[in-house]
Amino acid sequence: MIIRQIFNNNVIRAEDQVGHEYVVIGNGLGYKKKAGQRVEEDRIEKTFMLKPDKVPRKLIDLIGETSAEYFSLADEIIGYAKAEMGDIFNDNIYITLIDHIHFAIARYRKSMNLKNALFWQIKKFYPKEFSIGVHALSLIHKHFGLDMDQDEASFIAMHFVNARQGGQEMQRTVEVTRAMSEIFSILTDEYQVKLNENSFNYSRFLTHLQYFLQRMISGEQERSASGDNFLYDQIKEKFPKAFECTRKINQYLEQEYGNAMSIDEKVYLTIHIQRVTTRDMNPV
Repeated sequence: MIIRQIFNNNVIRAEDQVGHEYVVIGNGLGYKKKAGQRVEEDRIEKTFMLKPDKVPRKLIDLIGETSAEYFSLADEIIGYAKAEMGDIFNDNIYITLIDHIHFAIARYRKSMNLKNALFWQIKKFYPKEFSIGVHALSLIHKHFGLDMDQDEASFIAMHFVNARQGGQEMQRTVEVTRAMSEIFSILTDEYQVKLNENSFNYSRFLTHLQYFLQRMISGEQERSASGDNFLYDQIKEKFPKAFECTRKINQYLEQEYGNAMSIDEKVYLTIHIQRVTTRDMNPV
């Protein structure tokens, strides 16, 4: 590999023999080096391939502005996340996570700790991402000796939720989380039950809500596949309580976001509510 740009003593941008670009981390890789020289490959610790169609140039600028340890830490956290959940995250996670960690550490060093108003919702609705955030805190302690509270884990978790959902704007992810909380309140008030959060039906319900609300809040409604209301009428008659819950949820979404559910969406949501509230329930 050939050096193309030196960020600092330990982080460089390099190019291989077929023209692929990488960010390369290693102790002393950039020390007293110049662009055009060969990379000392025995010093390489981490490599990250830059994909022009996926990773904005901002990543390179960001790496140049921060120390190599921030990139190494972010890479370690993302590696753990991929091991736990698979390679399902938008590449923007590198940018957002490095940026977040950099300023979070600066805040903590000034004793400026932030509380996350959505802490409990994030922990409840995104348990896998939250566990990644908790693990990230242990890695931050290992690298920087800082003990951060779990509010910070929830902030980190939101970056992974966002990256799993295609790298949409963080505000959209926040809105989805708030809407999910309101919907669960409607459901709990209607049924007076505590859902089994370890059940398969609960997991399916959460997943359905997340993707449904992304479409709803963005105004990307699914259109009904059929021209008649036969299935809709059948579901309405067969599951009246679940259907009433769906009606209240639709009313909330119309008032809050100005978007109403399609017939198909009402059918799907009613079926999910029926399943999640008739199996493994516990009274409140």
